[in-house]
Amino acid sequence: MSRFSRRDLFKAAGAVGAGASAALIAGPAYAGTGDRRDRAEEQKTFFVATDGKDSNRGTKAAPFATLEKARDVIRTWRRAAPGRAAQPVTVFLRGGTYRRTRSFTLEAQDSGAPGRPVTYAAYHGEQVRLVGGVDLPATGFGPVGDQAVRDRLPAGSRDTVREFDLKALGITDYGQIVQTGYGLPRAVTPPELFFNSEAMTLARYPNTEFLAVGQVIDPGGNPRSVLGDPDKMAAEFAKGATFTYTDPRPSTWADTSDVWMQGYWFYEWADGNLQIKAIDPAAQTISTRTASMYTVGAGRRYYYYNVLEELDSPGEWYLDRATGKLYLYPPGDLSGASVQLSLLADPMAVLNGCSDVTFSDLVFEGSRGDGVVITDGTSNTVADCTLRLLGGRAVTIGDSSVSAGPHGGSGNEVRGCHIQATGQGGIALAGGDRATLTPARNRAVGNEIHDYSRLQLTYSPAVELAGVGNHVANNHIYDAPHVAIVFRGNDHVIEYNEINDVVKETNDAGAIYAGREWTGRGTVIRYNFLHDIVGSGGSLFASGIYLDDCFCGTTAFGNIFYKVDTAFQIGGGRDNVISNNIILSSVHSVTLDERGLNWAAGDVAPGGAWGMYDLLAAVPYQKEPWRSRYPHLVNIADDQPAYPKYDVVEYNALCGVAALDIAPSARTYGTVDRNLTLTADPAVVTVVDGKPTLGNDDLIAAQLPGYQPIPMSRIGLS
Repeated sequence: MSRFSRRDLFKAAGAVGAGASAALIAGPAYAGTGDRRDRAEEQKTFFVATDGKDSNRGTKAAPFATLEKARDVIRTWRRAAPGRAAQPVTVFLRGGTYRRTRSFTLEAQDSGAPGRPVTYAAYHGEQVRLVGGVDLPATGFGPVGDQAVRDRLPAGSRDTVREFDLKALGITDYGQIVQTGYGLPRAVTPPELFFNSEAMTLARYPNTEFLAVGQVIDPGGNPRSVLGDPDKMAAEFAKGATFTYTDPRPSTWADTSDVWMQGYWFYEWADGNLQIKAIDPAAQTISTRTASMYTVGAGRRYYYYNVLEELDSPGEWYLDRATGKLYLYPPGDLSGASVQLSLLADPMAVLNGCSDVTFSDLVFEGSRGDGVVITDGTSNTVADCTLRLLGGRAVTIGDSSVSAGPHGGSGNEVRGCHIQATGQGGIALAGGDRATLTPARNRAVGNEIHDYSRLQLTYSPAVELAGVGNHVANNHIYDAPHVAIVFRGNDHVIEYNEINDVVKETNDAGAIYAGREWTGRGTVIRYNFLHDIVGSGGSLFASGIYLDDCFCGTTAFGNIFYKVDTAFQIGGGRDNVISNNIILSSVHSVTLDERGLNWAAGDVAPGGAWGMYDLLAAVPYQKEPWRSRYPHLVNIADDQPAYPKYDVVEYNALCGVAALDIAPSARTYGTVDRNLTLTADPAVVTVVDGKPTLGNDDLIAAQLPGYQPIPMSRIGLS
């Protein structure tokens, strides 16, 4: 949507709204052009090429063969003379494919200096692919030779399916399918198959839709009910479920020892996989080896996968781990096609305690784990890279799984990257100090992120924020079954993003989401364009911005919603400001409930399932700087904490959407005023060639005194 270049995005961020440090937007300091020109003669350059040798000198004419050799030579070169540690160094990679069988690891000794980074970059626009897998040549695919296997294949595909002997290439580590899903830690995925850069599908039934759980004989364990006690959770996970199946297909399968099911086993926002333990064709029941996080419910959605007998559709595949034979129903002509099997289980690049390092214009692909992992580093940058076909995330900075967001360092940035077809999310941005509310200023700016949760379907966002003071701006995020941005912690800024076609397979979820914490305050969500977010249907909704289960202290200002099921779902929290937003052609506008006073009263109470008081006790909320920054938090325990107090809903413009739905207590203890309902289209959004495009908000500004115009030309990715 933006009219300026991707490379200029990081320079253009504006001042921060209430509750967040203005310094956050400034980001790391960059040297001026003159400074770079003056230092050009100081820069040291090395070269790496696919036809290089590590015995070479690393020049353009005699390049190294590996990144490790370049790294080690830089270490030696720096130690040889004082002052070299402060000089910029560039390692140019010549075009080609570099197969990675281990992580490329950089440590503190490999750091650059402020304004003088160590840069690993593609040479002058040449395409450089770092690949964590192996190419399977077309000549290795042939007809299925084993008659027993042919007999198990569907009659219509047994002459089309091709067989590849992985052992003939020396590949013997095939990984394992493991239990993953909502509430479980991220895991290394098994190998995946890619055909012309498209992920293939493990043979499944049905091919595209879901089946419904029949009668539940035994719902299995409920690990979520004993959250926080590892021993009890393990015991609950060990209690598999048993239920009837309504489609007789499983009764026809010869071997179900490694057949799995993927489903939404109880809630529409909690996915997971379960391995089949036994099938009883007479009773038409299935028993699972383990439990799902919330048990198994009747009528819930699921499908079977990793079933040789269901290899009946183009793009499906199956791996026999006992024989090392891979079976593929080719989606196209194998001759000349790129067929790739991901193998590397570790991150492709690891920066551990490393600072001032840049990866530029590189392609990271075909790995079972993450692309780039940065831990405890400062001012590292991943710029203008493509990260795709990964089993994990594209970039992980610190630990974003907890509000504190440890080990994220500061001033790190993911900028101008194309992230696609990842298995467990896009970018994780952690960092900052919650005790002192010191911001990390880590940033994700100007990235295109889509199809980023292929394997773990829920809570694998395009961007996940934790800690304090991190920044997400000018990204385009689209095509996902669940959330786009999840945040926890304090004082983040989420601005100028375009988000569409997410929450496509779930409901009771939000494109931008946070939940269950009184202390996660100070985040500003502003000037984002959210459109075409409708969910999977049902009695619950897909939301644009969802502050779930009494989440507090967030400001949402100047956002535009178009064709969104529910623009704002505010789940009973406090001190939330919903102001100056535009909601068009949607179903629900702003829903602000009082769940802490009714169905969730026990969850919010001391000792309740949500642990609100434990989270409160974990931060110094009655001391500075918390006391000044969040004054309503200081005495929250004595101020009717379950009530939705001090919320503000004002200066919002609505057209073609239901009226505000505000709970009585929120009106009593908050402010709901100066909102405008329009009967005529204000022409904020027009559809050009099927794509919603932003215009202006002049008609709204003319009718709503106090409304502030939204800088629409700056929203989105150029």
